[in-house]
Amino acid sequence: MSPESAETEFNESHRTDFVASSGARETSPQGDSAKRRLALQFVSTVGVAFLIVALQLAQGVLLARLLGPIGRGEYATAILYSQLLLYVGLLGGLEVICRHAAASTIEKEQLRRAALKLGLTVGGLTTLVAVGLSSLALPPEKQFLIPLAILASLSIMGQQVMLIMTAVDRGRGEFGTYNTRRIIAAAAFPVLLLGTQLFFGMSLSIACSLFVVASIISMAACVVGLRRPLSGESEPSVGSLLRECRPYALNMFATDFFDRLDLLLVTWLVSLEDQGFYAAMVPAVYPLTVIPNTMGLFLFNAGADEEKRLTRSDVHRILASSIAIQTVCTLVFMLLIGFVVQILYGDSFAPAVEFALWLAPVAAIKGILQGLDSYVKGRGKPMASIGCRVVAAITVVLVTWLLLNERGAVAIAMAALVGQVLCLIWLSAIVYADVATNDSSAE
Repeated sequence: MSPESAETEFNESHRTDFVASSGARETSPQGDSAKRRLALQFVSTVGVAFLIVALQLAQGVLLARLLGPIGRGEYATAILYSQLLLYVGLLGGLEVICRHAAASTIEKEQLRRAALKLGLTVGGLTTLVAVGLSSLALPPEKQFLIPLAILASLSIMGQQVMLIMTAVDRGRGEFGTYNTRRIIAAAAFPVLLLGTQLFFGMSLSIACSLFVVASIISMAACVVGLRRPLSGESEPSVGSLLRECRPYALNMFATDFFDRLDLLLVTWLVSLEDQGFYAAMVPAVYPLTVIPNTMGLFLFNAGADEEKRLTRSDVHRILASSIAIQTVCTLVFMLLIGFVVQILYGDSFAPAVEFALWLAPVAAIKGILQGLDSYVKGRGKPMASIGCRVVAAITVVLVTWLLLNERGAVAIAMAALVGQVLCLIWLSAIVYADVATNDSSAE
């Protein structure tokens, strides 16, 4: 899993009292046991998420140390389209598979085979698109990286198979298996980087090759134990799944394109050195997404639960606690990041601190948005948040255009923050409108 990708997103049909009032009203011993079980699952999943972030941070530091600022910028260019298309190319398959798994109406092995076939299908299509963009859509001064960008595109299939197949575990509430596979996927690339550096040395082409190998390992971790993965009976069919995916595909395109728009602008508008500084700080701010991101795992199922609904007071509590936690964490991060960059990345990355100071609140808000968006998707309304992402993306481009000459590359991070704030206000309004409907129907 690359430094520029981080998973967002699920349990059976109950909720902890942190994310739903129904849990708070449960008084039976069975209800208390369910609450404790989900609370434990939430805490353990947060712990695993922090472990994965630590692995991604180590990976980011290794890449920065081994390649230097310019080399890090070259690597970011090489993997740009493979990462820009990673979630977009899923075509909503992750959410659709997760909903089928949560419904528990299809035998698990059959659903895993269906997820594998869907992953291979969308992975193949996305790889072809990435190869085309890598060949034709890089800035003139960076086109010498086309061969490595095409190589990096080969990583897409393995990553997409892993993401779609782990959706079965999430939807079934099997977080032990889910977390194990996530750890293997997250550890593969940094372990390969470290081992190769110790025994053979590192170069940009080797790093891109290892990126592809790591994606194959991630896919293998999900396929292992599945009998007759391609020849066995599977349900639903790939065609049926793709038809179900359509509204989620549009949502994912708008959401992920917006979330990665800054990386696209950095590639086209700034030098390789500034791109290296910017790209190095992207994984550095990941810890700020972990808690609200993990909350999204449970909010998806809270939205999908037809028997119990969130209320306005639940949303008050979720938003207030999320914003408070994110504010404190962001302030602490901003106080420490200068020291951390000097120690971990070295003096050559000192200019990257300015990017980190702007990217920190971007990541903090992005984590909250991922949680809210998971709830909206769980409610079966993936189209609801597309408008805000489109408007926010246009806003990011406009703010970048206005500030770029004066502020340079940091203008892109500032524009990303403006876009995230706009999305937070808009998406919160969408969630409140939804729960207002729930409250009215309950009266």
